[in-house]
Amino acid sequence: MASDTLPESVGFLTDAAHLLMKTAPETSAYLMMQRNSLMFHNDLEQSDMQRQHVCGACGHIMIPGQGSELKMASNKAIRRKRLGKRNVAFKNLGGKKVSAVGCGKQINCGMCGRYTKISVPPAPPISRRRLLKPTKPANSLTLGAAHSNAPAPVPEPVKVSANASSKKRAKSRKQGLQALLQQAQSSKPQNGLGLSLNDFMMK
Repeated sequence: MASDTLPESVGFLTDAAHLLMKTAPETSAYLMMQRNSLMFHNDLEQSDMQRQHVCGACGHIMIPGQGSELKMASNKAIRRKRLGKRNVAFKNLGGKKVSAVGCGKQINCGMCGRYTKISVPPAPPISRRRLLKPTKPANSLTLGAAHSNAPAPVPEPVKVSANASSKKRAKSRKQGLQALLQQAQSSKPQNGLGLSLNDFMMK
């Protein structure tokens, strides 16, 4: 098959297999096997995403919960780390450092029963930022010379305390509320002659 029509052929076989997945699962699996064979003969590697989506043995489209089963398996090094027995991030094999694999997925095919193993790379290490400590000057001077050459401490600018700023905010809020209250009272229409119930009550 010509290499210029390869992407179209692979795309056609993939789409046809997905369309026939529910109505004719055997035909769908056959089309996916043809697609896998076409990719293999043209030296195209399947990604992990494609490998976990389609069974490499029978071509069945694997959907977890619809006949296929997905299992997550964690690495023994991670289990040891969780139990607190040993903190193993790297193993020394012949002087080379090999990073520990994070965990793996195992997908069991619902049609043929075979499984596909896919390794999941470990998560990147968490980097925490640490505050840099000021470096101390070299202590090559004697104690007396250090006292005579020591600069006077620079006074820090006066900071407004949090308590004072909260008092200012409370005061401005109170003034704003009083202004709103006065505005609301002045906009009310006066009923009658400006008399209220208190004017008629006996003292």
